[in-house]
Amino acid sequence: MSAVAAAIVVSAGATIYSSNKAASATRDASNAAVKSQEEALAQQKELGAPYTALGQTAITPLEQLLGLTPGSTPGSQQAALANTPGYQFALQQGLQSTQAKANAMGMGLSGNTLAALDQYSTGLADQTYQERVTNLQDVVGIGQAAAAGQAANIGQSAANIGNIRMAQGQTDAGIAINQAAALSKIAGSAANQYNTMNTLKGLQGGGYQAPAYPTATYPTYPGGSPGDPGSGFI
Repeated sequence: MSAVAAAIVVSAGATIYSSNKAASATRDASNAAVKSQEEALAQQKELGAPYTALGQTAITPLEQLLGLTPGSTPGSQQAALANTPGYQFALQQGLQSTQAKANAMGMGLSGNTLAALDQYSTGLADQTYQERVTNLQDVVGIGQAAAAGQAANIGQSAANIGNIRMAQGQTDAGIAINQAAALSKIAGSAANQYNTMNTLKGLQGGGYQAPAYPTATYPTYPGGSPGDPGSGFI
């Protein structure tokens, strides 16, 4: 292999090697960036999970109070209200207090006493119902906010990863184009050098040679050629 050919091979090899290294480095950087995005998303999901779970626990009780569960009836709504923490205690305490006042006044279980007991229980039910619904809505809202925040994080992370991958694809394409251009230039240079070397070899291989012409021949005569002295010809 000539020195020129060896140089061309080395140059092409160096071009391919450097292109591959550049592509590998950019892919490693892109993969690291994607991994960071995925780790951040997983951490955000972990941080928001308790709030999402809390909101989910309040959905069913709220649906029961609002009569949104399948087969719901006013009786089932009343049962859901009766299961409200603290409601039974407040009801018992209130009824006992109302009756005790009536007894102290010597009214016993008169009509007025029964009306007072009914008024208290109804008022307590209404108040407890509104408070319970509001509290459950607040808890559901906490979970909803956490879920919405997580959805936004997922969307943003997906967009970021998509941009990273797109940029990586464009970088790979650019490296491939540059590599092809460099190899094409090397090939063109090699062809030019080959032609130049052949031309120089042609010039150095032999000097100038004059064209060959045919040699003239003349007839011979006995006693010499015409015009020669003593030839017998004049």
